[in-house]
Amino acid sequence: MKTYKHILIGIVIGLIPLMLSAQVFTQVNEIAAPISATGSSNIASIGSVWAQFSNPAGLSRLKAIELAGGLYKPYGLSYFSNQLAVAALPLGRLGTIALGYQGSSTTYSGNSLASETAVSLSHGFFLQKDIISTLSIGYTLNLYQLDYGQSAGVSGDGSDGIDLGSGFGFGLDLGIQGSLHERTWVGLYVKNINSPEMGSALSAQRLPRSLAIGLGYEPYYGLTTTFMVYQKIGTEKTQYRVGLEYRVMPWLVLRTGVNTEPNRLGFGFGLEKWGVMVDYAFISHPLLPETHQFSLGYTFRKDEK
Repeated sequence: MKTYKHILIGIVIGLIPLMLSAQVFTQVNEIAAPISATGSSNIASIGSVWAQFSNPAGLSRLKAIELAGGLYKPYGLSYFSNQLAVAALPLGRLGTIALGYQGSSTTYSGNSLASETAVSLSHGFFLQKDIISTLSIGYTLNLYQLDYGQSAGVSGDGSDGIDLGSGFGFGLDLGIQGSLHERTWVGLYVKNINSPEMGSALSAQRLPRSLAIGLGYEPYYGLTTTFMVYQKIGTEKTQYRVGLEYRVMPWLVLRTGVNTEPNRLGFGFGLEKWGVMVDYAFISHPLLPETHQFSLGYTFRKDEK
């Protein structure tokens, strides 16, 4: 156990200075309904198929195949849409692998102005597990593609514009998750640790990089509280997130959460029956319209409740 603790401490110490000089550009933080409803604060406690997008170390806790997907329009904007899908397969002592897709597109008058896609392969596994504590690690390999679409052209709507080209990039994410009695959790998640670039020469841009550290605690069965500190590297603003998840019934979960920079409120619910998982989240914004998220999934796990 001491050896694994030394490995964990070494990784954390090594990652923090590595992240200090990166550049970022705007990104959407809300990923999927089960995550957004808690203020996107549950990197330490998450243990479902959605862990691929929040903390791949959480995939180690899956006991059965899970499939999920979602579609939503950020801030209710008709011309902007996000799609995502993920499938996870437990491999016993080898951990769990997951294959995921994320896409976003901006359209105008039926013409694509820009689109982004990410195809991700994740692996999460236990470094140590006993009846008292666990320590798991996960990583994600991402293939990014950005299609710049068409220029405005003479018509101004992109229908007769010039093709602006596209770009590719590869990113690596790393996550760590530890627990004590499966009631107290700690998590670390680093996004794009390898500082990937997209484009070349003067047009090259570094992709967003971030560092998140979170805690989770279950004071009694069914109620989980979460806290997370999130930093987009290259900006002085630090975001704080707090969330709560309460299992009212075996088939019903209520969620809520808040975060700063900007100040936002999230809440939602999850329904799970006969293996079908339906989730909804509402996310506010101090300036922009609210966002509504829905997701649908299926788990082959047997109902133990």
